[in-house]
Amino acid sequence: MNKIVKRFGLVFLALSVLLVQGCAEMSELRIANRRQAITIRDQMSELDKLNTEISSADKINRAYEDRAQSDEEVKRRLRADLESLAKSIGGGAAVRDTIEGPVIQLPETILFSSGLAKVKSEGEAALKKIAAHIKKKPATLVRIDGHTDNAPIVKSKYLWDSNHHLSAGRALSVFQYLVNKEKIDEKRIHIAGYGPNRPIASNITKAGKGKNRRVEFLILPPTTETGNK
Repeated sequence: MNKIVKRFGLVFLALSVLLVQGCAEMSELRIANRRQAITIRDQMSELDKLNTEISSADKINRAYEDRAQSDEEVKRRLRADLESLAKSIGGGAAVRDTIEGPVIQLPETILFSSGLAKVKSEGEAALKKIAAHIKKKPATLVRIDGHTDNAPIVKSKYLWDSNHHLSAGRALSVFQYLVNKEKIDEKRIHIAGYGPNRPIASNITKAGKGKNRRVEFLILPPTTETGNK
């Protein structure tokens, strides 16, 4: 009888140990599951944040792409208008693309005599057409840039100390014509004189120098800052 009792006692003890161990393992498993659930929840939260950031970045990129496409379309339309204007003026008037947008350029031969800044009669005819174009776009701004070649001033040295002075004087003459004779608001017009600093052709040849002696008109939206080309 005692042997049987001892055996049952040992069995009961073994079962108790197993039960305790099983409970401990279950408790550890629950803790591990809870930790894993917290980790998964945190990871899902991070994924949600990342998805939100990606979505925002995509929206910003699309907005920039749409803006870029819109700007390119505006430049294409503006260039087409300027090409038509240059064709109507003739005499070497042309359109040139710059970083800021297309510009219409008038060679010195249309506007001025050599070394002078007084607008010629044929130059006034050209400026009348440019003024009509500007008046059709009353919300725009205009920048007038004077340019020269790099040849030292000789004949009109008594008027200009340098090509920079000559280019600025020519830009100012165009400004005064548009404001005084064509009644364009002076607040819409900015001028700059670059002298020989921004050539579009080689100054080695006579033809190249002729191309560099020019006045350019940049048509700008009212919110666009003027800057370097």
